[in-house]
Amino acid sequence: MYRVARNAIYLYARMIVNMLVGIFSVRIMLDALGVDDYGLQAVAGGVLGMFTLIVEGLGTSTSRYITYELGRGDPRRLNDTFCTAMLVFIAMAAVIVVLGETVGLWFLTHKLNIPAGREHAAMVVFQLSVTGAAVNIPQAPYSAVMLAHEKFNISAYLSLFSSFARLGLLYYVARSSLDHLILYQWGMFAISMSTLLFSRIYCTRHFPESRFRLRFDSSIFRPMLTFSIWETFGAINRTLKGTGYQMVLNMFHGVALNAAIGIGTTVSGAVTGLSYTVSAAFKPTIVKLFAGNDINGMKASIHNATLISMVLYGIFAIPLLVELDFVMNLWLNDIPPLSRELCTIQLILNTILMAYLVCAESLKSMGHNRGVNILQLVDALVAMSAVFVLLYLRRPPLWACTAYNMGLIVNLVLTLWLLMRRTGLKFVMGIIDRALIRVLLTEILVYLILQWLHDLMGPSLITLATVSLMSILLFSTAALLWILPPAVSRELLNQLLAKTVKINGWLKTGN
Repeated sequence: MYRVARNAIYLYARMIVNMLVGIFSVRIMLDALGVDDYGLQAVAGGVLGMFTLIVEGLGTSTSRYITYELGRGDPRRLNDTFCTAMLVFIAMAAVIVVLGETVGLWFLTHKLNIPAGREHAAMVVFQLSVTGAAVNIPQAPYSAVMLAHEKFNISAYLSLFSSFARLGLLYYVARSSLDHLILYQWGMFAISMSTLLFSRIYCTRHFPESRFRLRFDSSIFRPMLTFSIWETFGAINRTLKGTGYQMVLNMFHGVALNAAIGIGTTVSGAVTGLSYTVSAAFKPTIVKLFAGNDINGMKASIHNATLISMVLYGIFAIPLLVELDFVMNLWLNDIPPLSRELCTIQLILNTILMAYLVCAESLKSMGHNRGVNILQLVDALVAMSAVFVLLYLRRPPLWACTAYNMGLIVNLVLTLWLLMRRTGLKFVMGIIDRALIRVLLTEILVYLILQWLHDLMGPSLITLATVSLMSILLFSTAALLWILPPAVSRELLNQLLAKTVKINGWLKTGN
């Protein structure tokens, strides 16, 4: 449990720093490149974006099967899985290069609107993007090996290096007399290659299964391909659901409501992403326990992942609900109509989303991704139908937005039913008791306390900081005393005490 908590901290640190650096990078990038070159870089470099869903689906499949074989403890088959995946990704990279240099190149030169005099820069961006894709796509098996061995610290360091290196590159580009766009693209290519080279050297030195040889096992490839097809299907479904939702809203209410939806999605997505990192930290453990036939250990990991994800979501979401007006006024100069209401709806219903995501990812870890993705399709069809009917009947847009998000509850119920078929009724009832009932009651109580504190102090940065600290204190206390199982609470407290004693020892030695 402590190892998973440590991994989650690495992921948290990586995500928070990357998010902050990313916010600054966009502004610096606009200043360094200018609006036209910024758009040109996005267009020319994004021609290959249509292939990313396929690559991501196969990458998820590779990660799952390498982790599974590691849990089984068969080194030979583990290496066969790695080599089979590597050959598949090499073939995919070759296909993408061919498509990029034919269809993609034709699209760039004949269909895209490139500013006059910037054709050479667009071609450099495109060719470096194709080359980068060809080299980066076969990187997926190495990333899967690092994930399987739970080397989240190494991946976090590499990610942080990339973020800060990009920031430094942008400062250099802004002061250079060379073509800013070409210089930036070459710099990004160099950063990508350096992190790629380091991770490959690290894997081959530390993990024998990542030493490539010409070995293709069709018995490994077939289930891996099936898994990746369903993952790609799910990714396409989620993309179409989000895009279709925005299009239907636009048909009836125009771009103003689209802007409000975008604000709500950005806010809730940031909070959900921070909490969802816990599920990523638990995933390798769940797969390995399932592969080793340790069903009780797997159930405990799923249970703990659900509880901790929802508690962490509450820590961030509840103070944001209380301080939403102040935060939005601080963040935005011109707030689109209904933004606050839509943010509130999404923040509240995303509590259900956290439980659903962990349960769905747990089923995928056990190899049951087909049922999960079919349920997502049903959810998308029902949600989109409800949105269209409500808007057609001229009901308020908040009704449609609520109906769209309420599909999460139906999806959670059906996902829990699938999980019950694999793990038993008693286990699912335990999740409902602690993850849903206890966490939701805690969130309501904490909200009332924080709202009282906000009304007492008034809106200010000091109030925001105080409310946030109180949220951490209240949720942590509730988690240790009421939400988490007693054994997990004792383990976390013992590990925290041991770390405190160790730090005190270092301080005394230093003095």
